[in-house]
This record gives sequence, C-alpha cells and structure tokens, in this order.
Amino acid sequence: MDSSPYSTTSEIFAVGGEGYLKEGHTPTTLPERQDEILKLRRSLKPAARGAGAENTFLSGKAGQGKTATAKAELAELEAFADNQDLDLTTVFFSCEGISSSYTLACGLCEELGGENPNGHSMQKVLEHLWDAMNEIGGTIIIVLDEIDNLGTDDKILYSLPRARDKDYVNDDVYPSIIGISNDLQWRDNLDPAAKDSLYDDSIFFAPYDANELRDILSRRASKAFRDTSLVYETPAGEEIEIGVNLDDGDGSLVESFETIDADRTECTLLRIDSDVLSGDVIPLCAAYAAQDKGSARQAIKYLRKAAAIAESEGETHVEETHVRTAKGEAERELVIEGMEQLTTQGHLALAAVTILELGGHTGIRTRDVYEVYKSISDHINADQLAQRRMRDHLIELDMLSIIRARKSASGSVGGKAYTFELRVEPATAIDVLEAVSRFDSLNFDGLSKNWLNK
Repeated sequence: MDSSPYSTTSEIFAVGGEGYLKEGHTPTTLPERQDEILKLRRSLKPAARGAGAENTFLSGKAGQGKTATAKAELAELEAFADNQDLDLTTVFFSCEGISSSYTLACGLCEELGGENPNGHSMQKVLEHLWDAMNEIGGTIIIVLDEIDNLGTDDKILYSLPRARDKDYVNDDVYPSIIGISNDLQWRDNLDPAAKDSLYDDSIFFAPYDANELRDILSRRASKAFRDTSLVYETPAGEEIEIGVNLDDGDGSLVESFETIDADRTECTLLRIDSDVLSGDVIPLCAAYAAQDKGSARQAIKYLRKAAAIAESEGETHVEETHVRTAKGEAERELVIEGMEQLTTQGHLALAAVTILELGGHTGIRTRDVYEVYKSISDHINADQLAQRRMRDHLIELDMLSIIRARKSASGSVGGKAYTFELRVEPATAIDVLEAVSRFDSLNFDGLSKNWLNK
C-alpha cells in the first residue's frame, strides 16, 4: 500500500465508495418506504394524464427518506412523461435560508424563467412567476424542501395552488406543490385558507426501526466497501448476490448479476457478506440510530465515520469499537454545532457557567450564574434579561446536552431549585465562544480567577 497518508488506495472503501455514504446520494430504491411511495404516486398520478398533480405535504423527522422519496418518484414520473411526450416540468427548490414568500417567489422566477425580479413589488414578482409558468406551459410540479423555513409568511403558499382558479395562469398550465418539512407542527400554524388550498394530501414518514435501518445500511455498504455483497432470495427461491468484488485488485464496483428477473423490491434480503465489516458493525449502527431518532442519515453517518476511523488507524477491518468511537465523535460534533447556533443570550448563559466551572465551582446555582451573566453582558454591551428568563436559556442548554440541569427540593418556599454543570469540556465551550465576535474580547482564564471561591 502507498506510504502516503493521502494514498487513493483503500483496503476498506471501494473506489468511489464513500459517495454512497454521503448525504448527497439519492438511492434509487426505497423498499422501507413503499407505503409512502404508493401514496405519493396516487397524488402524482393525475400528472401522468396531462393534468395537475395533487398538492402534497410530506412530513416527518430528519433522515426519514422524505426528500429521497420525492426525488425518486419524480424521476420515475419524468421518465414516463418523456416516453409519452407529456408536457411536464419539475422543480426541486430548497428553502434553506429562505424566510419569506417574497424571496421564495424571486427564486422560483429565476428557476423557471431564468430571471430574478428581486427589487420589484411582491405583486410584480408574482406576475413574473405567472408569466414564466405560462411560457413553460403544461404540468408544473414544484417541490419545496424545508418549506417550514417560511414560517407563517404563507402568501405564495396561498397563491400558487390557486393560480388556475384565479386565472393567474393560462388554461393549459397546471401548477402544484409538494412541501417537505421536518417540523410536524408547522402546517397547523398556517392561515386556514392557505392550509386548505395548499395540501390535498398529507403523507407522514414515521421513524425507521432498527431492522429497517439495518437493511438500509446493508444496501449502502454493498456499494461502499470492498469485498462486500448482499445475498437476496427471489420469489422463486433463487439466491442472487450483488455487491463489490475485488476483480483486478482495484476495488471497483462490479454487480454479480447484471440484471435480475424479479424486481428488487420483491426479493428478500437474506444477509450481507463482507470481508471488511465485522458482523456486529451494521446492527450496532442501526441500533444506535433507532434508539435516538430513527434516522437513516444518522445511521449512515455512524457507518461512514467508523470506516474512516478504522482506515485512519491502518486497520483493514471495521470493528464494533470503531462504531462506538464514531458515535462519540458524531455526538460531540452535534453538541458543538448546537453551541455555535445559540443566540447571544444562550452564549451568555453558557459563558457564565463555563467561567464558574473554570473557577472551581460545582453544583452551580441559578443566582450564581446570574451574577456572572450580568457581569459579562455588561462587558460585551448586551441586553440583560431577568434572572428567570436567563434560567430559561440554561434549561434550553440542558435540552441541547450542552450543560446538565439538576433539580433539588431546596428552592425558596419549598420550591424546586436548579444546579448546573457543563456536559462538554470547558476548552470546547471556550473555543466556540471565542469564535463569536462579541465574545472574542473575553479573557476566560482571568474571569474565572475573579470568580474563584466567590
């Protein structure tokens, strides 16, 4: 093996295999989501007859296959439309960073018509959008991923589904929306008129269980790793093997069967055979993710990290210990991300607890945190909250697993009192806080000494 640490040769990953374990990979088959696929197919079916698809809302926690299902089924519909010479246009639009109907409408104008009318009035922007749709004609399906970023600004969500009824578009134009959201409550907060007009159908994606996650990981692993294959049983009882073989030693992907007489979804996955994954790796990744969020994204992340850790250690096999290490790293990354995304008040509360802990304090009471909080908020010229409101931010930090809040029965008048401590290393909290421009002037060592034994 090449001695360079950046050698492209891997004893674990197949050539290009990491791509199958990345978030950007969209699987072509989703057997665990057949019920949801059939429901979405019913909503899209009118488009196959040259009419408008039903407006549909896909909801469920992150990592449940909502986006992958929408992409896979729309690709199927597009292939059918091309074959039948149907007039169909699909647009996949991510609402990440979009917080208003105006911004979304401008983005859709650019996507559909090639021109962004930003700077014009909302009415003019919508006119641009209707003109772009009229120019395209036919059935237009717009997928809005992370649609809940719009909050309650639902003007465009009211206007788009009613474009035909209101004669905003020509008679040969059939626009519809597929909304995708991780926020299960978002739709309930919409204006009733927008909610009624937007969604004809609603499809909920329940969390995956451990068995489903195991099968998902097995399919990804069969393409990601060397000497790894899946063994299926067809309805006729025939066993077939699909996966990666070391053909000429390059680890490239070779399917053992070029074609399968039976549809893959009709076959039963019997087992995964791998020379690089120990037998407990995939079940452990699946179990960890199932116990937490039931997220395929999370399970895949554990598997990818475990393999990368094994490779970095010069190992040729991925073991259970690598999965446990990967889980720990992933959880730390999640907590750090949570700290980075806190508001100024959240950062102030975290800074106060960190300073006290550096000063040797344990079982830190709310009133002690508040004294430090007031001092550093004065230092950075930030607004000060009342003690009760500041405590709410401490409780939020507990929910994010950044600090630990404990209740005791020693509060005033027999009420509950809280004590707080960091769940992360103080150095980690300081690194995050010092990266925030308003906090870069804080001397944590000096401040902790000021509060030593106070």
